[in-house]
Amino acid sequence: MSDESADVDRFLRRLTRFYLRNSAEGAFDVRDVVRRVGTSFGVRADVLLIAEAAVITVAHPDGRESVATVRAVPQLARLDLVARSKFLVGSITEGRLSLAEANEALLRLETSRAPFPDWAKMVGVTLFAVGFAPSVQATWREVGSSALLGLVMGVLFMLAGRFRRLEVVLPIIGPLAVGVVAFGLLDAANAPGGPVLAMIPALFVLIPGDYLCAAAAELAVGQFTPGAVRLAQAVFTLVELAVGLIIAAEVTQAGAGSLSERTVPDGLPFWVVAASWIPFTLGLVLTFTARPRDFGWMLLLVYLAWGTQLVATALTDHIAGIFIAGVVLSAAAGILEWRPRTPPRIVLILGGFFALTVGAVALRGLTTLEGGQTGVAAGDLIAAVMQATALTLGLVVGTIATLFKPGRRALVPFRRE
Repeated sequence: MSDESADVDRFLRRLTRFYLRNSAEGAFDVRDVVRRVGTSFGVRADVLLIAEAAVITVAHPDGRESVATVRAVPQLARLDLVARSKFLVGSITEGRLSLAEANEALLRLETSRAPFPDWAKMVGVTLFAVGFAPSVQATWREVGSSALLGLVMGVLFMLAGRFRRLEVVLPIIGPLAVGVVAFGLLDAANAPGGPVLAMIPALFVLIPGDYLCAAAAELAVGQFTPGAVRLAQAVFTLVELAVGLIIAAEVTQAGAGSLSERTVPDGLPFWVVAASWIPFTLGLVLTFTARPRDFGWMLLLVYLAWGTQLVATALTDHIAGIFIAGVVLSAAAGILEWRPRTPPRIVLILGGFFALTVGAVALRGLTTLEGGQTGVAAGDLIAAVMQATALTLGLVVGTIATLFKPGRRALVPFRRE
């Protein structure tokens, strides 16, 4: 084996591990990226994805093949790395970087510092909760309680980024802490819309609605192994969140029976609800460490998804509205991704995806089931399945519609990043 062949193998393994680690929103790009980069270096590469691991096979022109397994836990912690990797891959495939230069650039990418300090995640989760609150219940009480509960969740989220053991149990510790504060200080048991709706904005950062849809999309396109594992993980996370809330209700003596839903009339003007997506998106940028320059693009897609859903739902019904919004969001992200200076699809689509996400409905169903509202709970769970399916199909259709570019355009050289 020549030194150059070994270097190609090592680089492709590192690149596969990097993309696998950042594939929490779906493993669709891993195989395609590794194949294209391998072709640029004169080899044929293929990747078999197995949830938290990948088997990479590299076939060299002399007939030699190498097979290796790489492991990484998929996460969504550094959107800035995901965005910058687009320009790295583009520079490689356009022939702008040699193997040695590409290897050095990937090393710089992996070891680069985040654009924000750790405490910014705490601020981000708080803004995230406050911005989402008017879409859960359009009342000032919801906004105020979300600020306090979002701060509690933000502190835990920040600490979880530093301590791996806390990160593992965060899906149950998070709702437990938020629930104790909500029931103990905010009298959430008597909240106008019920305690679950009062706490959902603060817990939204943990609700795996995006995982549910990513899993369904992977299953829909034939990536059965990562899709099935991600689906099981999302369902288990929802159960953990529900158990955390139930324990909080029992510890504070509010009782599981308090976990019920009640209808509350809107008390906020429409412009407040519309403007709330600005702190929501800013919180998203800080929470998931996106590049500051990508804020405008993410906000644009949030408003596009939300506005499309409002109009489509008014003209049809809720399920059709989610499907149409998913198509428009995915297609718009695909078209914008063609531009050389825009971030990749996952960064563009994430904000709109959260705005349409369905995990909150599923969590409401699980908790109200424990609260004794069997009919309401069944309706929520059925709605969650229908909405997740509609959104997934919409995203798949929108992706297929923009799968092929009308022309090849060079990406911005990576060294300018």
